[in-house]
Amino acid sequence: MPFSIPQRSSLVSETIRALREAIAAGRWQDELPGERRLCEEWHISRPTLRAALNALAAEGVVAISQGKPTRVCTPAEAGPQNKSTAQSLTVGLLSPEPLHAMPPFALLWVDELRSQLASEGHLLQVHVGRAWSGGKNPARALQTLTTTVPATAWVLYRSTEAMQQWFEQRQIPCVVVGSVFPSLNLPSVDRDYRAVCRHAVGLMAARGHQRVCMLIQEPHYAGDLASEAGFEEGLRSAASRGVSGYIQRHDGSREGLMKTLERLLNSRQRPQALLVARSSCILTVCTALLQRGLRIPQDMALVCRDEDSFLDETSPQIARYSVSASLFAKRIFRLVRQPGTKGDSKVMPEFIKRESL
Repeated sequence: MPFSIPQRSSLVSETIRALREAIAAGRWQDELPGERRLCEEWHISRPTLRAALNALAAEGVVAISQGKPTRVCTPAEAGPQNKSTAQSLTVGLLSPEPLHAMPPFALLWVDELRSQLASEGHLLQVHVGRAWSGGKNPARALQTLTTTVPATAWVLYRSTEAMQQWFEQRQIPCVVVGSVFPSLNLPSVDRDYRAVCRHAVGLMAARGHQRVCMLIQEPHYAGDLASEAGFEEGLRSAASRGVSGYIQRHDGSREGLMKTLERLLNSRQRPQALLVARSSCILTVCTALLQRGLRIPQDMALVCRDEDSFLDETSPQIARYSVSASLFAKRIFRLVRQPGTKGDSKVMPEFIKRESL
């Protein structure tokens, strides 16, 4: 009896389908062949096969034991009485920074995601390191990690272009938290930074500010590129009202940000309003302006692209764009439970009106 092999359209889900079909047809009575044999026969990678096997193990179709062949479960084993052993889908979260160093919003959605996975008996494992995000070639570190950790899917937080390329080329199930770089096709969840920055220019123009500026770290992430594109679109739309502006980049350090801000404040065409990326940077900008005796928003209006609750503890309070952490985590949750799903999910933040604009 001929058996189908996985098709390339959605490799993990197709591998799950092919395995389930072959098991149901009785191709393997007790044990599955070794990983190498299946990978060679179906022309798939080991991470793809392991993701599919983990998904079937969570359903109770197969039983995985380290160092032993994958066993086909009997109908009795796959029944309700075995739910306790068939519950552990593992989702790996890759981050360049530890949890305690993440911004408050990131901590909130990570906690929400962990809770939502746990409600169905699944696990979230956080893996912290710069070996896969600090350089242009993360291949060795990622290969070691993904072959030793049996994750069904990976969540990529603050991922570089090289990381995203690596996961796409190997068709390993993942969800990018943030924007996907151009030419790549991975599932993702992110704020709609392009729309936010376009909207911010319109708001500043409506308040009568003729010279506006976007202050942003040198783009390392796709979301920053989208932010710059949205800001430029906003400038083009507002040009008929006499609004002009530009993007000013800094290196991300406090010292670099202060030097960049000093140049802006000393320029002949000093901007009247600033759109600042990242909540930590807006605090530096706010205190620096106040130290110089500049009033906010009378002398310089401020809008933060990102949300953090502590921005309501400043004086004046900072206008910003906010997203529900629960909604954000729910979007990620849906994608990690459907390995192989493509497409991006953009969450449009709500503008929070405050005293700085």
